[in-house]
Amino acid sequence: MISLPSAVRAEPEAVSPALSPALLRWVRRPAGAPAIICLPHAGGSVLSCLGLAAVLPDDLAIATVALPGHAPDVPGAPEADVRRLAARLAGEIAAALDAELAPQGAGLTLLGNSFGALLAFETALALERADADCASRLHLVVSGFRSPSRPPSDAPLHLLPRAVLLAELRECFGAVGPDLGDLLGAREEAALRADLEACETYRLGAAPLLRCATSVIRLTADPSVSAQECAAWREVCAGPVQFRALDAGHFPWSGAAAPAFARLVGERVASEPAPAGRPAPCPPALFPPARES
Repeated sequence: MISLPSAVRAEPEAVSPALSPALLRWVRRPAGAPAIICLPHAGGSVLSCLGLAAVLPDDLAIATVALPGHAPDVPGAPEADVRRLAARLAGEIAAALDAELAPQGAGLTLLGNSFGALLAFETALALERADADCASRLHLVVSGFRSPSRPPSDAPLHLLPRAVLLAELRECFGAVGPDLGDLLGAREEAALRADLEACETYRLGAAPLLRCATSVIRLTADPSVSAQECAAWREVCAGPVQFRALDAGHFPWSGAAAPAFARLVGERVASEPAPAGRPAPCPPALFPPARES
């Protein structure tokens, strides 16, 4: 069983997973099946993951994440510190999956897009700090976010006035469309701003290299992440890293791109990782030049 180390448990304002509302929402959980935990984009909710869950293979256990302030049943203000969120989420994952994270278990994939990719990365680090043996059964799949080793290159969005923020989101990410403002009530806007702040203020620091297998999906129609920022995920990984490309924009979990994205994820979950210390090669064709924004 994985138990969080005292360094993780002892944060003075951290909320005990045993006493707080559950963050994980299981869509389906076949006994003994490999599990995928879906972590969505900034401002995303459980609903952001359901379309993808519907097209992922039926023999996989699927969970989504409901963060504080993002859903009515998870009280509290949104958290803008991704490491604090990751510590709480890792504790809940360890408690929920227990032996399934052991070397002989079915395994776990953390699947994150955009802000969710950063949260998935920090959650994987927290799990490995708690129990290094889980790295052999842990798999990180990320898309839509620069390598955590690279600081943001653009001006912060989370401080912008509402109208300017909405315009920038549409320009940078193709977010939703002209009705985006109608979808953002006070709670949703606060959650979105907290997630953006978490991304824009994050710095890697002296974090250890990630030991588990990592798959990086380059979204070739997403101008928000350059080819170089995507390839730089190698800088944070000691384990095997594989790169794949998909012709999709910043939100590949919904719409026409979802089935192709799900197939790609299913292939990554089913494939055997390369031996530790020998990352898979990255053909240049997988990283076409980023589109001009």
